[in-house]
Amino acid sequence: MLSLLGDDNALYLMDKSFSLIPIEEEFQFLHSKNGIQTTQGYLDLERWYQKYRTKIWMPLFSKMVLEYNLYKENDYDINNEEHLFKLQWIPEEKDKNPIYFSLFISPQYLKNKKYAGIGIGYWKNTKNNHSLNIIVNEFDHNYLLSHETLIYEDPFTRFPVNIELKGNVSNSQADLFYKYYKIIPGKKNFLENNDRIGKGEYKGTGLTNTIYYHFFTKISGGLRLEYAKVDSSYTSLIADSLNYETNVNKFFSEPFMKAHLSAKSELYIGFPMDWKYIKNDSLEYRRKWIGLTLFYNRMLSNYIDLKLGFQKSWRNLDGQKNSETRSVLGFEFKFNQKTYFTILEAIEMDFPLPKQLKEYYNHTFLTITHCF
Repeated sequence: MLSLLGDDNALYLMDKSFSLIPIEEEFQFLHSKNGIQTTQGYLDLERWYQKYRTKIWMPLFSKMVLEYNLYKENDYDINNEEHLFKLQWIPEEKDKNPIYFSLFISPQYLKNKKYAGIGIGYWKNTKNNHSLNIIVNEFDHNYLLSHETLIYEDPFTRFPVNIELKGNVSNSQADLFYKYYKIIPGKKNFLENNDRIGKGEYKGTGLTNTIYYHFFTKISGGLRLEYAKVDSSYTSLIADSLNYETNVNKFFSEPFMKAHLSAKSELYIGFPMDWKYIKNDSLEYRRKWIGLTLFYNRMLSNYIDLKLGFQKSWRNLDGQKNSETRSVLGFEFKFNQKTYFTILEAIEMDFPLPKQLKEYYNHTFLTITHCF
């Protein structure tokens, strides 16, 4: 059986569910002009999951705003750090013309990963807005190659262009954040000593949805969903050489329900799902997970909640199946409706139960978020 990085962690789906920020705190961050957020947790003996998000809103003059966003995530197959600067013309809520414009650029340490774009859309406020963005990835790739002496080169004949639709909707019944994108295929030539030896293509699609329905006082529910598909290919122009094609699909979702049992207690039920599919000329890999997450929250004071929970997951890894079970103990701290902190500790519950107390220790995750 083939194993990829992270397959040894049979608790990964439960860890992924652990890393989700409570839905109210997530939308408070999305709807705030300024915020700092981090989630961190134990993956295995060598790795510590990290995710950081920062947003800073800087009014310049009239209706011009400069916004800075940081997104950084480290996981088994993710090592991403993105800095985004956006120059925006944002109408005021009383304006009759709600048209929104933006110019943005994301410089990167690795120059071939930076991108730039323009956006236009509708803007009412931070809770209700929509934008259509056109993004050019790796826009100076050819320029960099032209200033170096290389044996192997891969200039674009058509840069990958990302068409992105994103926005927020909020009212008394629901909150929604969405992002959909499609990458118009980028095409490359591969050169060796200025001779063309092959050609390549890269494309992709993806979406992110966070939905929270609160029609009723006692019961609410929603969905978190992330999906990405990337396809790339290489065609050799040399006789008897191999061609390559790779398809990667990743999906994570957690539908959930919340029940307010009393003024001081609530129950959260989540159904996390995760799958990955990779196919190329020499590999076909499948990993599927489904799970159950239960959290009971009890208010101890105006600032502290006790969290008790249970998690179960079932995994199918290229035909081999296994399951994991653990309980959860945690505390939530809330200050001034702006700052939120939680620490969650998982406790081993698979039979036979461990004989030593230290073996009950499972994985620990913590989250800090502050909006201003």
